Order: sequence, then structure tokens, then C-alpha cells
Amino acid sequence: MLILDAIELDLSDVSKELAFLLFIVREDLLEESTFKQYTADLDWKLFVKLVVHHRVFPLVYLKLRGLEPSLIPSNVMESLHHQYNNNTIKMLHLSREMNHICKALRNSGIRTLLLKGPILAIQLYGDLAHRTSKDLDILVPAEDVEKAEEILVQLGYESKDEHVLDNWKKKSHHISFEHMENFAQVEIHWRLNPHFSESFSFDQLWERKNDITLSNQTFHYLGNEDLLYYLTDHGARHGWFRLRWLIDIERLLPKISSGNMKIHFDQYGGQQYAGQAFILLSNLLSTKIPHDLELLTMSSKSQRLAEMALYYIKRIVKLNPVPEKSVALHYNRYLFSLMSGKQKVAYLLNKLHPSSRDAILLPLPKSLHFLYFPLRPFLYFWRRMKRQSV
Repeated sequence: MLILDAIELDLSDVSKELAFLLFIVREDLLEESTFKQYTADLDWKLFVKLVVHHRVFPLVYLKLRGLEPSLIPSNVMESLHHQYNNNTIKMLHLSREMNHICKALRNSGIRTLLLKGPILAIQLYGDLAHRTSKDLDILVPAEDVEKAEEILVQLGYESKDEHVLDNWKKKSHHISFEHMENFAQVEIHWRLNPHFSESFSFDQLWERKNDITLSNQTFHYLGNEDLLYYLTDHGARHGWFRLRWLIDIERLLPKISSGNMKIHFDQYGGQQYAGQAFILLSNLLSTKIPHDLELLTMSSKSQRLAEMALYYIKRIVKLNPVPEKSVALHYNRYLFSLMSGKQKVAYLLNKLHPSSRDAILLPLPKSLHFLYFPLRPFLYFWRRMKRQSV
């Protein structure tokens, strides 16, 4: 039998507070003696900040509330309890919006696949309150995007993204919306990611979908293999700067058939993102990776990407929607290193095409839109200069 050497990452400079957080989410049972070793001279304020940043406060609160109260400062537990309660309310609110939106889209003949949000909390954690979600991510067929936008506007949502030029579907993969009164946020996707791939057409994803019935309404979400691909791709593109994304994958792994997943990767790609995630899971959370999938961790690219992602995991950084200045250069290099040769060519060619942001920066009549092509480099640097001056 093939024995794989464990891929070890350098975690020597991980802060004590982050090491404690990893210990909590990693261990099923928290032993008091080990617990005290981690909490000696702990910066509890920084610890709470890390818990919130990584969006794992529901899990941390549920773990810590079962311990002897004297082990945790009361203000820490109060803060985590407050975050937990607020998240429960928000997830219930998102669930209600999910019901309204999916029903309205279905009544208009639009098929929907839920990517994350409340459905993911139920599927992977068994309870709405045990996972956090900022918004709803809903995938629809590309030809139905405009119709879906009209329905959301009728429901009180306003688009946060301008799409002035006709090529907006090629330049992006989703539109963001926010409700004008209850401030719920929704993203309508027509591709799983920015990299266009015929392999993940909506019809193919629909054929492999999972279903769940809640409150007498049936919702559809990605099949297990497609979901693992999507979560590893999404986490990789965001540098895994939130531990929540890794924990999602850890929860999903028992639902995955290694054989089916291997066939899926062989057919559609994405092995390097999964390999990166598995290396991080093994090192940070001591997750046992299925043997057939463990082979993905042997890729030199996956190992290099995992080492690069530690830069964001070890720090409290903001990468979305725009990376903060201190990490922007590193992050741009990281994103480019994620891409295959074909994706790099497609990315560079796409950069040559004007975007709606160009039209917003310099409005021109439609008859002169062709001028955005030669003006593209100047508008790009103009936009960057404006952003840096803010």
C-alpha cells in the first residue's frame, strides 16, 4: 500500500490566540488541562477578534459554553453569546428571504441552485444557527439573469453593480443586490466562478443537484462533488482568509465518494484547489483526508499554494471586495499563481476588454463605445489612481 509523507507547513509563527482558536474548532472534547495551557497569558480581546474575523463564533460559543465558567472570562462569553444570538436572527431572516426569492423565481419559470447561505448551514452543520452567512448566493441560467434581476427589483432589491456595456456577463459571474428596507444581500450568479467553463453549464449542474424540503418548499443546491469543487475554488480565490471555509469542507468530506470525486476532478479539473485545501485542513485542523483524495496533496502546486495562503490565515486581513493596501500586491500575485496557463491567457485577454466601470468613469454615447478599447489602459490607471487617493 502506498504510504504518503505528510506535507508539513511552517506554523511556528502562528499567534497563541490563533493556535487556541484552531485547538477549539479542531477538538471534539476540550480537556481542562490542555485548555489551561493554551489560555495562559492569552490576549482574550485579540482572540475574540479572530473568532469574529474567521466567522466561527457559533461553533466556538457552542464549544466554550460547556466548560467550567471560571475558565473563560465572563466578558468573552457575553460577547460570543451576543454574536451567536445576532447570527441566529440573521440566518432566520436570510431563510425567509430565501423562501420569498426562490418562490418568486420559480413562479416565473426560473430554475435556481443555492450555492451557500442557510442551505449550507443545514446541510453541513445541521442547524441554521451554527454557521454564519453574509448573503444569499443563487445560481440561475445565464439567459434568465435579466429576468431574475427584474424580479428582485420588484421584491424591493436594488442592484449594487452597474452593467452599462453589453459584455457584462463575460466580464463578471454575478450581480450583487441589497434590499432597500431590510438590507438583506443577494448575489445572482450565472457561473460558479470568474473562469468560464462549459463543463459547468447550468444544465449539467442541474442534473447533478441535491434537493431539500423546508417549510413545504423544495430547494435545490449543488451535488456533493460540484459543491466540493465550488467550495475549494471559492476558498482558494479568497486566500482562505476565513477558517469557516475550511471547516465547511471538513464537514462536507464525509458526504463525498472519493472515487466519484476523483472522476469529477479528472473530467473538470480543480485538483490544485482541492489539494491546497486538504493540505491546510491536515495541518491546521488535523483533518483525516480520504486516501484516494490525499494524493492531491502531493502536487507541488498545491503545496506552494497552501504555503502562500498561510500569509492570509495568520493575519487579520480584508481581501473582499477589494484587498487592503498592505496585502494587495501579494494577493494579486497569489491570484495569478492560482490560474492555469489557459486561464492566465483568458484573464489577460479579458483585461483588454472594456468594462462597465470604464463607462461609469467616462460616460460616452453608445455610438462611441468602441473608443473604450483604445482608452482601456488609461481608464484602468485613472481608476487605480483615484482609488489610491481615497
